[in-house]
Amino acid sequence: MLIMKQKTLITALFVVIGLSLTGCVNNSQVEVAPAPPKLTPTQIRQNTKASMSDKEKSTAYSLVMKQVGADVKSNPKYTRMDLKVPNDNRQWFKESTYSLWEGNVTKEAFVNAGLEKYPNNHYEFSFIATSILDK
Repeated sequence: MLIMKQKTLITALFVVIGLSLTGCVNNSQVEVAPAPPKLTPTQIRQNTKASMSDKEKSTAYSLVMKQVGADVKSNPKYTRMDLKVPNDNRQWFKESTYSLWEGNVTKEAFVNAGLEKYPNNHYEFSFIATSILDK
């Protein structure tokens, strides 16, 4: 048994020595490619949408707005806005959300434009903007 342990120890020693002697050395300089610039989520959306057709954009926007609608319905803090009062603002709302979704306006600009028409709905416009930008 002692002889077997000695043989195992000697074998292990030779393996360690053999592995240490086979190490490769590479003295050449390695060039590291520069990291690509980090894009903001808005820039990524703009780049993605730039390659889409108008029909693809319309379909993608509709899907996002359906998801936003589901988010709104599941949020008990959200107060539904009547876009028909005082004027019919449905077209304005659609154009505003589309501009935000496409990356043509910032979240802050979207919220501020909404507050001009509905000054008491800061939470709602902020929630909608966040929901659109998260999709």
